Amino acid sequence: MLQVIICDDNLAYRDKLKKIIENTILRENLDLDVTLCTGEPEEVINYIEENSITGIYFLDVDLKSNINGIRLGEKIRDLDSQGFIIFTTIHMEMSYLAFKYKVEAMDYVIKDDDDFKYRINSCLIKAYNAYYKNNSKEEYITVNEDSRIVYIKLSDILFIETTGTAHKIRVHEENRQIEFYGNLKDMQKKLTSNFYRCHKSYIVNKDKIHEIDRKSNKIIMTNEEECYVSFRYMRGLLF
Repeated sequence: MLQVIICDDNLAYRDKLKKIIENTILRENLDLDVTLCTGEPEEVINYIEENSITGIYFLDVDLKSNINGIRLGEKIRDLDSQGFIIFTTIHMEMSYLAFKYKVEAMDYVIKDDDDFKYRINSCLIKAYNAYYKNNSKEEYITVNEDSRIVYIKLSDILFIETTGTAHKIRVHEENRQIEFYGNLKDMQKKLTSNFYRCHKSYIVNKDKIHEIDRKSNKIIMTNEEECYVSFRYMRGLLF
């Protein structure tokens, strides 16, 4: 999943930027979330290290920290080679540093310019479209989740289950769950051969199985989540 990260030590600008981005996500029905909005560069680094994400990063250049925005961008590039980095600043004269440290920034947006909002919108949409175009060789399915279309990468799916709501199913990924109206039979037709109907209420990605508990008919996934396998389908899962 593509995520949006904001790092700006100025609370007013940080909130302004977050609002612009969230409005764009809502208006354009983008499968995006602002998962971190902070003034601390260390939080950004720790988050990427812990979650191994691909992100769209909006970074203030002049952070009041021992790590400025350019240096933060350099560290992000080491951790997320496919990420999109956009610098926001009032110091245009510092833009040369992005080239010096080989950050490969998408854009450099001046905070006080009249077209600030337009530039932020443009960067967000451009990064979003580029990400899914570049990853088009990988297999995705799309589903309607409330008011937005969600792209689900098949290799990110752990398992799929029915919910307590009629005709509604839930997809489990490592870091999110997506609920939408549908049924497992139709869903299975969209999936690749590594997905197995292991129970009337579950489809499991065999590549994401960590352990099978035959005594309790449980499947433990790579993230420690559990789903169930019925007795009649156990053999097909093991052989």
